[in-house]
Amino acid sequence: MLSKEKLAVVSIATTDHLHADPVCDAAEAGVRGIFFEKPLCTTIQDADRMLEVVARTGAKLAIDHTRCYIPNYRAVKKAVWDGEIGGLTRIVGHMGGTRSMLFRNGTHLIAVVCYLADSDPLWVIAAHERGFENYGPNYKGLGGKDPMQDPGSTIIIEYANGVRAIINSAKQTPALLEVDLQGPGGRYCVNDSSTKAWKTDKPEGELTEVLPPEGRGYLEQFGKTLILAVEEVAQMVLHDGPNSSPPQAALNTLEIMQAALISQNENSAKVMLPLPRL
Repeated sequence: MLSKEKLAVVSIATTDHLHADPVCDAAEAGVRGIFFEKPLCTTIQDADRMLEVVARTGAKLAIDHTRCYIPNYRAVKKAVWDGEIGGLTRIVGHMGGTRSMLFRNGTHLIAVVCYLADSDPLWVIAAHERGFENYGPNYKGLGGKDPMQDPGSTIIIEYANGVRAIINSAKQTPALLEVDLQGPGGRYCVNDSSTKAWKTDKPEGELTEVLPPEGRGYLEQFGKTLILAVEEVAQMVLHDGPNSSPPQAALNTLEIMQAALISQNENSAKVMLPLPRL
């Protein structure tokens, strides 16, 4: 298909460990816009190869870390960095349920935490849920279908701008994805259906609930939720528009996940980022 047709945009939905080759093939064939399933990939080697090809060919690459496109998450990010809660100190992300898996759905939570933190990660400390203590430093899920091949994990992430995040992910808990953002002047709690907001009367003061930033959550029909992402890819191709889920951000997410595996394997040691290349 790539050799016979002059394609402007492609969407790639192969399983998680099989993203690199079709992305690179599409970019090398001259495809201008590529939108594909999360995560970026499952190894640092594949990630570096993908980013090199995209940089060399000029292809526009966007990854379906869906919450980077959803209006209520975007509205909270704008409010935070407009100074509505006096800056950002902590982010706590919660994920539960059977699919609380580091690479399968954890990539969504970590990606939106990185999106909201708006800075590069510096280091990671992690401890997996029970039963995964000896999982090892390499991802074994190969498609992300089996919850017993992909751990939930508690992860501390330090960002270059001073924001610190805590990822709280475990099976045997209620199914949810929620992000709690706190600064000296207030707090936002955002999930896929709603946002709540509080502000203080003074820095580090007591909280009073206020109206949250305006923005809808997920639409009932999931496919319609992705319309915003597809429209953004079109604007990237046609007008060099902004990219809410670019490859470097997806690489940061992958490095955090890989660092979590390494940290657990080394008795919850601090792992510095970016990870060393061989």
